[in-house]
Amino acid sequence: MVEGMILVIVLGVFMVEAYLLLINYKQKDLDLPENVRDIYDEERYQKWRNYSAENMKLMFSKRTVNIVLILVFLFAGIFAWIENVAMDIASNSMLLQTLVFLGIYEIITFIIGLPFGYYQTFSIEERYGFNKTTKKTFVLDKVKSLLMMVILGGGLVALLFSVYQAFEDQLLVFVLIAWAAIMLIMVLISYLYTAVFVKIFNKIEPLEEGETRVKIEALAKDIGFKVKAISKMDASKRSTKLNAFFSGYGKQKEIVLFDTLLEKMSDEEILSVLAHEFAHGKHKDVVRMFVEQAVQIGLYMGLFAIVLQSSAVYQAFGLSEGFFGFGLVVFALLVRPLDFILGIGTSYLSRKAEYKADKFSVELLGKETMISALKLLARESLSDLHPHPWYVRVYYSHPPMAIRIGAIETL
Repeated sequence: MVEGMILVIVLGVFMVEAYLLLINYKQKDLDLPENVRDIYDEERYQKWRNYSAENMKLMFSKRTVNIVLILVFLFAGIFAWIENVAMDIASNSMLLQTLVFLGIYEIITFIIGLPFGYYQTFSIEERYGFNKTTKKTFVLDKVKSLLMMVILGGGLVALLFSVYQAFEDQLLVFVLIAWAAIMLIMVLISYLYTAVFVKIFNKIEPLEEGETRVKIEALAKDIGFKVKAISKMDASKRSTKLNAFFSGYGKQKEIVLFDTLLEKMSDEEILSVLAHEFAHGKHKDVVRMFVEQAVQIGLYMGLFAIVLQSSAVYQAFGLSEGFFGFGLVVFALLVRPLDFILGIGTSYLSRKAEYKADKFSVELLGKETMISALKLLARESLSDLHPHPWYVRVYYSHPPMAIRIGAIETL
């Protein structure tokens, strides 16, 4: 009964995602919308079609391998074997048993995922002119990611385990404390994102004095935001793609610009992009997203508590009843349908917020500059200009470029 339910959930989510990938893949053969045809010339259009096709095939292959792996681990008794190994290694501590169990599983999945990451970087991204990553940087990034997973992931698991051990008979208390702890950690990570986590992978330095910096400071002042720092990041050591991001809370913001963005965009286009980002602060979109995350995490912790108390789940796959590490694995599988459904709603709200932010930028700096900036971003990233509507509803936090530009043109 339990095995069948989990099998249906795992395969059901996989089939829905595979179908969405397939219908989106077929979109590449349709003509581009009129208002974005000038983004690609014929040569780059063909390049985009090939790039999109290769990425979708790789994504499908990776998801297929992951599904096969989890099903083999579940139904071939490998999770039960890993539990026995963990108990032999850490026989005197249930927490250490949990950490060893999850560590073995994560290392296996990490190793299996390496070829996909390598192929993505040094084959697809390389052939289409995006990759600037050296093999040394690639290896270092993976090592750093693994260490962060061990430190942060292991710390979070230890925290949740300790809370559960203390309140195993009071599930509501466990859910509330776990929810509060995770929300606090999220706030802390967000606060330290640029100062600590980004700097683990990239070099960030202050944007040099000059006309661009003066214009950014003037824009922030006009809008009413205090800019704590304006920095540039050496994104070009990994990719040619353009981006920028904000960090910080309230009206005090830190702006980080990719060096690729500074190289390829005019000052006016950069200001349009930044005005759009400032608009999210003005419209309280960060607060909305925080509330959404709070609700989601509350639901997730409720589901996690139910899984931990469901003895049939452990018995079905030959594990000790209440084994915390396996409970986390099963929770990750069962949360996918919930995450899928909630994602449709949050993506819809996010797309609405993007239209409002575009309007704010246009009112400050004009249509032409914003449209020019968006087209440049799309061109340099080989963005999908004609995704399937269903794929957009499920996965897109931003409107498709043609619709987005069309909305700006009507303002």
